[in-house]
Amino acid sequence: MAALSDIQDGTAYGRIRQMILSGDLAMGARIIETRIAEQLGQSRTPIREALRLLASDGLVVFEPNRGYEVVCYTPADVREIYSCRVLLESEAVRLVAERGLSPDRATSLEALLAEADAAFAANLAPEVLRQRFLAVNNQFHQLLYAGCGNEMLLSMIRKVTDIPVGIRHYFRFSDDLLAGSHAAHRKIFQATVNRQPERASALMREHIWTAKDRMIDPSEAETPTDPSEGRHDNGGADEKSAA
Repeated sequence: MAALSDIQDGTAYGRIRQMILSGDLAMGARIIETRIAEQLGQSRTPIREALRLLASDGLVVFEPNRGYEVVCYTPADVREIYSCRVLLESEAVRLVAERGLSPDRATSLEALLAEADAAFAANLAPEVLRQRFLAVNNQFHQLLYAGCGNEMLLSMIRKVTDIPVGIRHYFRFSDDLLAGSHAAHRKIFQATVNRQPERASALMREHIWTAKDRMIDPSEAETPTDPSEGRHDNGGADEKSAA
């Protein structure tokens, strides 16, 4: 998987990747090289190389006689991803609590928690609150794990948390559920500050399992693409569930 700095750059890879994660290229969508090249103002050569990299990330798949398509996640895929997240992220936060938070990182995490507090206190429309909280949620998790001291673990976490925005169709959102997620963040943060590795790990496991339990039953889900597209290996999210 490419590093975050590569994802955020202006290369064909970074720009197409962002289009997938944001939902501009929907799950299951066919990618027309000539159209993408024209849209990005680039030749087809960097587009082809970008698509090969994205395929290695698991974000696109190559279909004979059709070319590349954006990966399509089913509810079963997402459940498997969350099972992996439980293992990886609980270990990351255990290491963070064991090593201890630096003063600067602790201050930044406190600021994110305060930002979420302000959003909940602002009586925002549900959709606006969701967007603001999920942005803070993602920053909180990334910043917290960055202090674990294990680059391989961080790479594995990015692999299972970078998921296209389309998976939001599989989750329930409400102000109460988001508030519960925020409360869990505060408990996890306090456990790391107090240097309680096992407690921090247990709280993170519960936090992610709770998010997984918010998934809508497959029979109720609004599937964003044709289910006949089938399952694909997981890959890279810009917007995730509240965990």
